[in-house]
Amino acid sequence: MDFVRPGTEDLDFTAITLPKQGRVPERHVEGDELWVPTFQIANSIDWSLRYARDARFDVVARALRVYQMGYTRKINEDGWHTLLAAADARGLVVNDSSAQAGQFTKELVSKMQTAMVRNAGGNGQAGKLTDLYISLEAMEDIRAYDISEIDDLTRKDILNSTPDGLAKFYGTTLHFMTEFGVGQEYQLYLANVLGRSVTAVDATDEEFVVGLDLSTSDSFVQPIRQELQTFEAGEQLHRQQRAGVYGWMEHGFAVLDNRRVILGTL
Repeated sequence: MDFVRPGTEDLDFTAITLPKQGRVPERHVEGDELWVPTFQIANSIDWSLRYARDARFDVVARALRVYQMGYTRKINEDGWHTLLAAADARGLVVNDSSAQAGQFTKELVSKMQTAMVRNAGGNGQAGKLTDLYISLEAMEDIRAYDISEIDDLTRKDILNSTPDGLAKFYGTTLHFMTEFGVGQEYQLYLANVLGRSVTAVDATDEEFVVGLDLSTSDSFVQPIRQELQTFEAGEQLHRQQRAGVYGWMEHGFAVLDNRRVILGTL
């Protein structure tokens, strides 16, 4: 762990004025250890040999792809649940009170940037809002901005952009995710599992956005104790005229400093 404890930066980032005579004082530092619990995840898939023989597509390749995507979805869910829990525990939620209900605005990004910097730990630990994760509906709002909100050149860039091409607002990278939005997976996790109300800041707000500070690597960790191992199913399946694969891995997730994550509502 970093020897500077989160929240004490203004005390720990110090220097002194030396007198005319005297030596520079010693300052020994040492960090603590942190153990992140790990857990196993597993997946398997099998298919009929006859189905693989007679199908008009590559059953084996498709099955392996589904097997792979099962791990991808599980890892994404566990990682995002950890991030959302850290954001909820921080208790800092930002909104644009002048915006219409459910409308994504440039001012929300600006206010979240200010909140991230102001609450990062002091002058010596300036935080940054480097990445913002929003819903597809928020992307619609951006595309609907008129000339009073953005200039014609920017509007042209938006109209000609691909779904992933609208990169930044004020230097913050925007990411559009299907799991965010009214009634979507991560919004429901915040509301139903963590008990975070989207209307707590403003009664007219409808959905969450999540901001991260990825300018440093001192907070978000995924220790992997055992890499994914995949095995071919053996004789037992073959005796049933089936084939398949199975496997497992062991890893964990942690947010070591929740000042690197922030919630917003719109």
